[in-house]
Amino acid sequence: MMRPFFISFALLVSAVLSGCGFTPMHGTAGSTAPLANMNIEMDKSSDVVNNQAGFFVTQRLRDRLGNGSQAAPYTLKITPTYRRTRLGLTSGDVASRYDVTVTAKWKLVDAKTGKTAKTGRALSVVTFGAPAGPYGVITADNVGVEQSAKEAADKLIVQLARHFADDAKKAEK
Repeated sequence: MMRPFFISFALLVSAVLSGCGFTPMHGTAGSTAPLANMNIEMDKSSDVVNNQAGFFVTQRLRDRLGNGSQAAPYTLKITPTYRRTRLGLTSGDVASRYDVTVTAKWKLVDAKTGKTAKTGRALSVVTFGAPAGPYGVITADNVGVEQSAKEAADKLIVQLARHFADDAKKAEK
């Protein structure tokens, strides 16, 4: 009884969404979609953890957006930074919690002209409880860097999508 109702409801919703101009943000909308064809570059620094955070940000962006071609209209340049802050000190002056912050400063560069089309900053903070041993803190910090970097990359994608949507609205006017 519920199955035919669900199928007819799903068909109705899909018909309504296709008629209103809905397009998925991460879907493949053809080669003209700006997010679908973009080169991603990371500025490397001398700090190993900044490079580790940048690696995770870059990997997440490539997972979500794909790899750009040689003819990509834009290059996304990312400068990652990492910071770990102690929180919740115990009576022995030992941190019981840490904040891991990954910031991805980004610059969207037009590949043809070399001019900067947009700049921004995506920030993510992950908090973790500090295990008792020193190696536990290192492991927890590594997991925190990865999680924070992935979240920063997702925020960066939303910022880029907003930028391209604003550009499309301006072009329509």
